[in-house]
Amino acid sequence: MLSNGFEEQEKNLRLPLVLGDGLLLRWGVPTVAPELGAFNVEIHTENPAEPEDWLANWTADLMSGKHPTTKASDFTVIVDQKAGNKIISSLNLISQTWTYDGIPFGVGRIELVGTDPQYRRRGLIRQQMTAVHQKSAARGELVQAITGIPWYYRQFGYEMTINLGGSREFFWTRPNNDKPIKEEIYHMRPAARPDIPVLQTLYPLHCADSLLVAQRSEDIWEYGLFVATRETAGARTVHMIENGSGSVVAYVQIYPYGTAFRVREIGVMRGHSWRAVALFLVRELKKRAHRLNQQRDKPINHIAFNLGAKHPLYDALGSQLEKQQKPYAWYIRVPDLIAFLNIIAPVLERRLSESVMAGHTGTLRLNLYHVALRLVFKNGNIGKIETYEPAHFFEADAFFPDLSFLNLLFCHRSFAELDAAFIDCFAEKAEAAVLLGCLFPRQPSDINPLS
Repeated sequence: MLSNGFEEQEKNLRLPLVLGDGLLLRWGVPTVAPELGAFNVEIHTENPAEPEDWLANWTADLMSGKHPTTKASDFTVIVDQKAGNKIISSLNLISQTWTYDGIPFGVGRIELVGTDPQYRRRGLIRQQMTAVHQKSAARGELVQAITGIPWYYRQFGYEMTINLGGSREFFWTRPNNDKPIKEEIYHMRPAARPDIPVLQTLYPLHCADSLLVAQRSEDIWEYGLFVATRETAGARTVHMIENGSGSVVAYVQIYPYGTAFRVREIGVMRGHSWRAVALFLVRELKKRAHRLNQQRDKPINHIAFNLGAKHPLYDALGSQLEKQQKPYAWYIRVPDLIAFLNIIAPVLERRLSESVMAGHTGTLRLNLYHVALRLVFKNGNIGKIETYEPAHFFEADAFFPDLSFLNLLFCHRSFAELDAAFIDCFAEKAEAAVLLGCLFPRQPSDINPLS
């Protein structure tokens, strides 16, 4: 096990936990859902004049017992006993499964992190992160993930290392973007329960370019489409696109937001034209925008395809789209690198077999400064992944400061990019640099997780 400084705390943590000065940390219970929902609205609303009431509904959904993986006891709650047990800080864990190039692994997603401003800078989030890290580890989840403000979650062992967002925009007012046609060959309708098996087939086609994929079982589809309260983070608004004979050729997840229709997912059946489907979609959404705009203060005037850094739809519409909107990043925590590397070893072996170092035999030593790892290869197979104690500082083949190795592990940055960005990230031998490039080629990820 590789320590990030919190394992001993996690091992000994039991809730409820007295924090001093009247503060008590405990797991959530269903009866606090209304109060916690109101707390989340107050803490996370940016403009008090426009409260984000959907946060209360999302909190209630997550605590209701109807969610596929999350319940009330997956929330941490800190109360001030001197103020009538008022909730003053909270966060929660949403367990799920992602895949790394097809290999599944457990993920604990942290969400709804907030503290009353009067109680901040007391280490309350750290105490709760320790609790949910412990719970996530007990479930066998090798990775924890969170989205959030810059830098903040680095102090809890996280690194910003997977794309978050990234989009291309389509404006109907742009020349040649609004060509009428005589008759549509497709039509679009809301998804229904019998569509779930078809969605299971189409979803991987949407995710085809992504290294990491959030697995979606039938009960997860059911929850997002029909159980979760509408207009919350857990709800999905999905439509099926059919041809004239009524056969499904594609699906699309869309929702209006601001001055755009946001397209979060789209998958097209093999053998059908992505471009034909995409052009139908932009025409159809223009019609819907026209109807909605009759009652909107801010009219919808474009489509935002929020499909990450790379997607077949971008290729299908080509120069009709505006330039790429730069992605932000997920925070990722991997407390046990050896366990995770062992899980993805088949992927590494396959990449190696398809590379310029196919059949490689040798040892790759990685000094991460706080720990050193050794990967032993024999005829292209990984025989052993272990820690080792360097006899001297430079007894390693490559060096990675802080948590920069996670950028390589998840193919977010190439070794050459890390080498250029960090003075203390480098390879002692040319062979190590080539091998790392073969094992971890840059590949984008676009995660649409369980919320």
